[in-house]
Amino acid sequence: MKIQELFIKPIDRPIEGVIKADDDRNLHTELDEYVVTAEVSKSLSDFADRYLNETSANGVWISGFFGSGKSHLLKMLSLLLDQQPLPDGTRPSAVLLPKIEDAILQGDLQRVVRIPSHSILFNIDQKSDAIGGDQGSPVLDVF
Repeated sequence: MKIQELFIKPIDRPIEGVIKADDDRNLHTELDEYVVTAEVSKSLSDFADRYLNETSANGVWISGFFGSGKSHLLKMLSLLLDQQPLPDGTRPSAVLLPKIEDAILQGDLQRVVRIPSHSILFNIDQKSDAIGGDQGSPVLDVF
């Protein structure tokens, strides 16, 4: 038996080392290959609870170490919330939600996606550099 026979997907396919917020070339693949770990599931549960129950909140803070998957999670959340069909017509929730083993969390996220929303996803450092913004207040300059 060869090692490539152990895997469902071809091991020699191109795999992006870094997920970029504004790159929409491989959205279906990114959603399909996203792994919902126990920690991600816990974070999604916290997010869904607050999204559904805290009506006065207007933002989310995602923190973690460099390379921990913050941008990837944020991109998946953005696609899930926005619910814009992928190029093949599939809704992001149809790809992502079946990966969640917890039925309660899956139901909460189904409720979340029914709330109309629009995501604006971008890399603030890229935008700040592009407009020649002041490094003291890049968030304000970009907005």
